[in-house]
Amino acid sequence: MVKTHYNQLALRAKPPSPWLKNSANKIDYWLHVPTKECGISLRGLSRLCGVHISTLQNAIRNAQKNSQKVGEEVTYLRESELNKLLKGKTFFLEEVTYLSPMQQGGPVKVILLEVCMIFIRYYAMKGKIEAIKTLALFSDFGAEQFIFIQVGFIPRPESIMLDDIEYLIAKETVQVNKSRQEEVQFFTNPLTGECGIELQGLSYICGGVALQHVKTFLNSQTDPYVQANHPEQIVKASVCTLVLEHFGNHHKPRKTLAQQWAKTLKHIVPVLHQKTNYQAPAVTDRETQLLQQVDDLKDKVARLKQLLKEEEAKGNKKRHRMMGRVLQWKIPPSCYEVHLEEDTSHVAQLLDGLILKRNPQQQLPTNIELPDGLTLDAEINMLTYKSPCESLNQWTIQELIGHYVGYRKILKAQHPNHTWKDANQFALYAVTTMFPQELVKQVGTAWQLTDKSGVYKLLSLGLEITVIVINEITIARHNHPWNLLNSDPAIVQQVLSQLTLPEDLKPYFDT
Repeated sequence: MVKTHYNQLALRAKPPSPWLKNSANKIDYWLHVPTKECGISLRGLSRLCGVHISTLQNAIRNAQKNSQKVGEEVTYLRESELNKLLKGKTFFLEEVTYLSPMQQGGPVKVILLEVCMIFIRYYAMKGKIEAIKTLALFSDFGAEQFIFIQVGFIPRPESIMLDDIEYLIAKETVQVNKSRQEEVQFFTNPLTGECGIELQGLSYICGGVALQHVKTFLNSQTDPYVQANHPEQIVKASVCTLVLEHFGNHHKPRKTLAQQWAKTLKHIVPVLHQKTNYQAPAVTDRETQLLQQVDDLKDKVARLKQLLKEEEAKGNKKRHRMMGRVLQWKIPPSCYEVHLEEDTSHVAQLLDGLILKRNPQQQLPTNIELPDGLTLDAEINMLTYKSPCESLNQWTIQELIGHYVGYRKILKAQHPNHTWKDANQFALYAVTTMFPQELVKQVGTAWQLTDKSGVYKLLSLGLEITVIVINEITIARHNHPWNLLNSDPAIVQQVLSQLTLPEDLKPYFDT
């Protein structure tokens, strides 16, 4: 009998691809499973935006070309509106996954979802029908969830018990160096949202730094672990950021991989939440029991709400007027008109605040610094407010957009030529005392962070709404108007001790 000699390489199982991809209506959707980063092919994105592919290619090239040198001087290129939106963005999926999607033996350029949404919103605002249809389609599911559905991806959260807490866990294989791959574990406490990275894995994403070096740095930090003295050493997310910064930029030799991961984890908490599926955790027996208890208490809560409804209404009205008077006090009357409880519709429907620029060309005096989030760059600034007893939800956002639409119609009717006021002359603000947890879960990727604590951006059907969370705003002199609206009486008293209120504002704070 003839012996058959098998090539060992031929017998070795092909590793599963980290990519999921599906084509629908000649549009390719891609997902990198380990990181859950997703995107759309360049050609497919051009179809969704209703523009030629070369238009997108040129926009990306222009955004990547920040400046060009002429002799010893630097001449900055004139920036278009789209260029400003794209500046500093990471464009391609391969740049965050460090691995190129492959199709028919070659790499494919796939645009990151965040950049896709910038293009789609931009061209929707420009009136491109395809882009408007795409926004409407994505709004039903959320853009990220839509792509998950297209490629057939169902997130399945893993968990592990640590001291009676069932932590959500995500595992990811990373390239430590050219010849070495290791596994990194990310953790989130589903009850508190506290998250972190396992110590050994943290040393891997620092570029394979010796574990002892990482421990030495951690010993200089206060309370660096999620659970002190636990065998599973999980380093807190905030401390992980410091570790990556140290080994990427200060410790010698500097580690390029640590620099890359520091950029990837710039907003580390939401990234780890996404990796561990914190927003969609697995349902455990304990959670089922809690949900049952919630159902049992619903009737009782409804009765209590009914009893408190009248008293709450009185208190809320006072808080809303207090918010308006605080703004009137701090916003310079020489530059702006501040209207409170403005009717913007034919049916009685009052907007909490309407701030109008007296002169479109007038600049804010240099000695005045507005509170965080309130730029007032637009001619017409519309503001809705939610007190500690109220929640900012989708209905509130829809009401604010309704005020915006209604007020634009009023201005059109008042104009001699019945022309529309330019949309760019409007700015929408949603001010809320408490963080809108449910709204954030519902809107998905439309919720975006900014560089200021307590200030967020909410993108909805081509409109950008600035959301200001009072309780997260930094305590500072220029933020006193927001600090006075904080739900913590100690913070309010601290601020009151540092300033003198106008006489008509004092009654709001007497109690």
